[in-house]
Parts: sequence; C-alpha cells; structure tokens
Amino acid sequence: MLLTQRITQHAHDLGFQRVGFAPADPLPHGDAFREWLDLGFEGEMRWLERTRHIRDRPEHLLEGARTLVAVAVSYKTEDGTAQPGRIARYAQGFDYHRVMEHKLDALGDFIRDDLGLDARTRAAVDRLPLLERDVAWVAGIGWYGKNTLLLTRDLGSFLFLGELLVDADLHAPTPQPHRNFCGSCTACLDACPTQAFTAPYRLDARRCIATLTIENRGPIPRELRHAVGHWLFGCDICQDVCPWNRKAPNTKEFAYLGRPEIQALSADRVLTLSDKDLDHLLYLSPIRRPQRAGLARNAAVVLGNTGDRRWVPLLSSRLDEEPDPMVRGHIAWALGALGGPDAASSLLRRADQEEDPQALDEIRQALLCANSMTS
Repeated sequence: MLLTQRITQHAHDLGFQRVGFAPADPLPHGDAFREWLDLGFEGEMRWLERTRHIRDRPEHLLEGARTLVAVAVSYKTEDGTAQPGRIARYAQGFDYHRVMEHKLDALGDFIRDDLGLDARTRAAVDRLPLLERDVAWVAGIGWYGKNTLLLTRDLGSFLFLGELLVDADLHAPTPQPHRNFCGSCTACLDACPTQAFTAPYRLDARRCIATLTIENRGPIPRELRHAVGHWLFGCDICQDVCPWNRKAPNTKEFAYLGRPEIQALSADRVLTLSDKDLDHLLYLSPIRRPQRAGLARNAAVVLGNTGDRRWVPLLSSRLDEEPDPMVRGHIAWALGALGGPDAASSLLRRADQEEDPQALDEIRQALLCANSMTS
C-alpha cells in the first residue's frame, strides 16, 4: 500500500471520515482573506489581523513542512437544547479541539512508529493561525459553500476540520479541488436574520449571530438583538436550511453527541447559576469561550426575545443583583422588550441607583420601550 493509503486507513480507524493530502505550499485564498480583513469584517476577532500574513503559509507552523494531511468528521446531531435558548450543535458535546488534537497526535505517532518515517508532525485544530477551510479545499475534501463553510455532498457542512503538518514528502497524488455543487441555491443567504452575508461567499462577522454570541466581548448592537432570536450560544441557521445538510446522516462519534447537562442549559438557568456552578457545568465544553459575562448577556437577550412576561420577575431580580454593568444593560433591554408595568417599575427603580453610564443609558432606552408597551 502507498504511504497515503496506509495513513488514510489509520485516520479512518481513528474516526476521521474524510482524509486528503496537499503540499505545504502557500494556500490559494490568502489574498482574499486579507481583502476580507481590510473591509473590517472580522469584527472583534483581532487575532486574525495580527496573523494576517502567515495564515496562508503552513511553513510558519512547522519548519520544513512539506505535506498537509487534512481530515474532517461530522458533528451533526438532532438539536436537543432546552428552551428558552438554543446552543449550536458543535458545542453540545465535548470540546472538539481536545478530541481532534489527541487523534491527530496519534496519527503523527503512527507515521513515525508504524510507518518508520523520520518525520516531525504538528496537529492543528482551529487554534493555530492557518486557513483550515483552504487546506480542506485544496486537499479535495469539499467545496466552499455560499455561507463560507466547507460543504461535502454526503456529510454536508456540520464538519470539524483538522490538519496534520508533516515535514516529510508523503508522495501524495496531486489533489484536485472539489467541484462546487451549490448551483443557484441561496437558501443560506436568504435565511440569515441579521443579513450577515454581504454577497455569496462573503460574511460580515460583525453581524453574524455566532460571532456576536461567542467572540464578541462587548454589547450586542441594539439593532441586532431582536434578530439574535433564541440563540444562547452560536447559530446553525445557515446550515439548517442547506439542502446538503438535510441528506447528511447524524454523527456516531460519542464525543460530539449532545451532553444532557449542556442541552439542559436554558437562558434562565444561565442567569441564576453561580460563577462556580457554571464553570463546573461547562467543564470540557466549548461554551466556556464567551465566559460567564458573555453567556449572561446572551441569556438576557434570549429572554427578551421570548415575548413572555413571566420572565420579568427573574430579570428584575437579576437587574439588581448582577455585578457586571454590560450584563445589566442587556437585562434592562430584555425588560424593555417584554414591557408592561412591572418591567417599567423595575427599570425606574434601577435608574435611580445605576452608576455606570452605559448601563444607565440602556436602562433609560429600555424604560422608553417598556412605557410605550404599558400604555
């Protein structure tokens, strides 16, 4: 068997469903990535700007790199999250970074120990400055969808991608980039509630619900809060509507199946859990990324978007007890969105006590909304 055949077979044994190979040459979409940055579409993801000149250069991650082994595995599951609040499917299981990095390290050991190659390897799973979708595209695993995600005909786009950089020539056949099968379909573009796609294949991350609820560390822009809907963490809308995902089977990988304790994490529970309890609950979960303040901010927006005034007492108590002024501001917004005399009363009472100017501005704006809905 060829080296690549043996590596592919072992990667399948490790649970990777797709495997491809590419030379560790400069990646083809580096200039397009930098043009995207020049438009400011990365939003709060400032680290992308700091690494703009090396993300298309695999040799910066492993000196002497000659081959890229690209892998993909599905994380598609049925959405079993509690209400109110939805969690993107990728985050309902265990942290994929650790799972995939461990398996890629094992694949590197196989190359050295079983195949006897004197080679150094380095695993990359979303934590190193590398254009990972470009690697998968070059390696022939899938094509770029109009929602900017990598698509495959049989597994759809609910995919975790990973790479193994190898400083040896594995004599892989010249890869052929995958044909695009999106055709005239615009379902993903049309479904986005925040209109985050400025054109096919171009995303303004500043408007993306996933970015707003995960990477954003500040307030969610007021004009986008209603559009966030019930998303507590991340967003799957542009994938849910994709025809290729309707045909894709659910994953059988245990680590990516929904954890009951994560799926039960509703918005109201986020607001009532202590920092310690929340930290314990989110052990080995990607949901830790926005930290407690980010999750509480998201939870307030979700409750405000329910239109259900039974959440007013909870929000009113949290408005008085919440230590973070940004979160208080979003709780105030939620009360204003729900409206009614009880919400207005709580906001008025807090306005007399609030010392943070931004939180106070949120309270005043929310009070106007609540009063308009009371009359």
